[in-house]
Amino acid sequence: MALSLWAESMEDLAVEAALEPLAASGVGLGLSLPSARLGDPEFARLTRKAARAGVPVRLWPLLSKAHGYWLGEKNVAEVSDLMRALVAWRSRRGGPELDAVSFDLEPDFHYSEALRLQARGRPDRALALLRDNVTPTRFAKARASLARTVQTLQRAGIFAHAVTYPLVLDQAEHDCTLEDALSIPVSGIDWDEVSFMVYQTPFAQLAGSWFGPALVQSYARTAVQRFGDRAGIDLGVVGEHGEGLDAGDRYPGPHALAEDLAASQAAGIPLERTRVYGLAGVLDSGGIAEWLDPRPAPVRAAESRAVEGFRNLVRGVATGLRATRRT
Repeated sequence: MALSLWAESMEDLAVEAALEPLAASGVGLGLSLPSARLGDPEFARLTRKAARAGVPVRLWPLLSKAHGYWLGEKNVAEVSDLMRALVAWRSRRGGPELDAVSFDLEPDFHYSEALRLQARGRPDRALALLRDNVTPTRFAKARASLARTVQTLQRAGIFAHAVTYPLVLDQAEHDCTLEDALSIPVSGIDWDEVSFMVYQTPFAQLAGSWFGPALVQSYARTAVQRFGDRAGIDLGVVGEHGEGLDAGDRYPGPHALAEDLAASQAAGIPLERTRVYGLAGVLDSGGIAEWLDPRPAPVRAAESRAVEGFRNLVRGVATGLRATRRT
């Protein structure tokens, strides 16, 4: 699949209007599918229009906010039902054009908001929330359920893509305590691709400074070490869009995105396993060609002590959580 843009909560007409420039630039689409639109013939028609336009589409199912919005440990039953219904819809006449699905693995909406608000003002309380959420038995059951759901998709010939927080790359290999604390089962599941949201925006909001391409390169390198040719990366944020983000700290311009794209490629992640958030922001601030054409060549970024210091801090948190884990 080509370099792609995420499209979240956009009107169908706006997505349809973007199909021609997406095709002209050879850019794919990660298209959000709210659970309320499951079975919607207009949405299915939009996916078929994208296919006819030559725009590869990966569907991105999302639950209602009452059920967590993003997918993870606490709503695996709803996720299973949603994916089974999606497979059945695809097989019916008039169903969507679908050969790949993205699992957006993040803490459920209300837990995510609590962590975000506490992390900036009271990090001690954020750590307490994480500790309280470590329940290995519950997590193991959720991971097993999610693994079965992934197998259901794969048996139907659908590519299963996980996209999640890069912080899980800072837990020790073969450990999943930080995943448990964040309620995002990732490891131990047979994903076709696993990509990591190395979004400059939330890192800058959390750390108080813009890390730049060294951040992307560092996490991309670890992702490739852990997942080989299944590793992917997601970059952002372009424009004032996105759930669970404060205002500001967005990409200042296409040059900054190009630096990140160059660094992730240099670390071993090709453009076809790269996505950018998001389409609405790109359209609002110059357009697809301005942000993505021409594609940058791989260029190594300078190493950063600030990035390594941040990652060491997260590693310390992961180690501490493991020491206090309970059943």
